[in-house]
Amino acid sequence: MITKHGKPLNVSLRIEGNRLPHAVNAMKMDRTNKRILALLQNNARLTATAIGKEIGLSRPAVQDRITAMENQGVIRGYHASLGEAAQLTHALMFVTIAQRPCAAAIEWLQTLDGVDTVFSLSGEIDAVVSVSVPSTRDLSNLSDRLLGSKYVSAVRTSIVLSRSMKRSAL
Repeated sequence: MITKHGKPLNVSLRIEGNRLPHAVNAMKMDRTNKRILALLQNNARLTATAIGKEIGLSRPAVQDRITAMENQGVIRGYHASLGEAAQLTHALMFVTIAQRPCAAAIEWLQTLDGVDTVFSLSGEIDAVVSVSVPSTRDLSNLSDRLLGSKYVSAVRTSIVLSRSMKRSAL
């Protein structure tokens, strides 16, 4: 391992002009890190102390491992999973963009209240916009706003009836 002042350095190697897909000292996903990730996936609000008690490590050791996984991009964020009490209306809006290039329209769509994700596509439909709004009235108003803009020529909306989420395997 290459170090500077006692700290490991991320060093990439080049072989015949191709960059290797990971750093030399990439994060080692040992059994303990996988156990930490599994616990966090089930409950992202667990404290380092609670995780430590579950897996037999001290709070500082758990925190160091979590911080290292965050720094390496293994853990990219923590999210709230909303229950039915939130009662949001989720929908997909299939958008045809009126002008080219589409970049300005895609950027504008991302700024709208209620928009969760914008997928830019190839084909007849230029974008799929995933939205979460308080009511169907708000969904209708959002659709009207899209159609009234200079960016959008057509919108087809489908309300999401159910959603399942696949967790990535460790």
